Amino acid sequence: MLITKHTNQVLKVDLQNWHGRFWDIFQIRAIPIVGVLIIIYGIIFSPRVHLSCNHVTVDSSIYHQTQVVCNLTESNMLDEKITQIEHLQKAREGYCPEDDVRVVLIAKRKKIPLPKKIPLTKGCYRKSVVSQQIAEIKEFINNPGEATLNIDEDHRWGYFLVGLATTIFGIFIVFCKSLTSCAFDKSSGRLYLEYQNSLSQLTVREKSLDNIHKINFTESTEGEGKECYHTEIVFKSDEIISFRSVKDDSEIVQAINQFLGIDDSVDS
Repeated sequence: MLITKHTNQVLKVDLQNWHGRFWDIFQIRAIPIVGVLIIIYGIIFSPRVHLSCNHVTVDSSIYHQTQVVCNLTESNMLDEKITQIEHLQKAREGYCPEDDVRVVLIAKRKKIPLPKKIPLTKGCYRKSVVSQQIAEIKEFINNPGEATLNIDEDHRWGYFLVGLATTIFGIFIVFCKSLTSCAFDKSSGRLYLEYQNSLSQLTVREKSLDNIHKINFTESTEGEGKECYHTEIVFKSDEIISFRSVKDDSEIVQAINQFLGIDDSVDS
């Protein structure tokens, strides 16, 4: 906090210095931009997965055999990778580092996991989806009469959801107003509370000075041992308006109480 005006009739306190306010505005305005960038990243880089399998008859002088041959295609707007899987034998659940599951294809002499989880979401796939895909693959393998199996995974939805949620939250924060200054005016007998958002839209609320019981200051320690300071405007109606700071503002709180003619004490 910073006292910006102190006369016999008016005491004005800014709750944030200019560089702190500038940094907060920069961070708040950046949130919607980050959301849009997540969506764009998902459109360009997130993988689309297509698994296509067919029954292929292998004839030789010794035996007549039908095997399952698949093509696993991973693609985005910039790249495409096709993996051919010969003699697919079965599919089972595999585990990601987070102990969630995904489909693992078992072919002759190798194991091919379907692409790993969406980076911006927790887990690989929902277990129910994995179970359904494994059941479809097993049924196809065991029924040579089926012509083609196609399984598609589009990972863009994860980026869309995260990006859209971030954008909406950011827009809400941009328009949300926070308390930026307090003006105690004895000539009008009013307390003027100025609320402002990052677009510099201003709203002023008024309270009666006679309704103020006290200005309290408290100091506490957060989990990592970091000091945290809180100032509270306590009204006789039991309403409390509180705000926090990163420095010891006890002297400013004492000055406000003295200006209002309130017995001064600081809680710690």
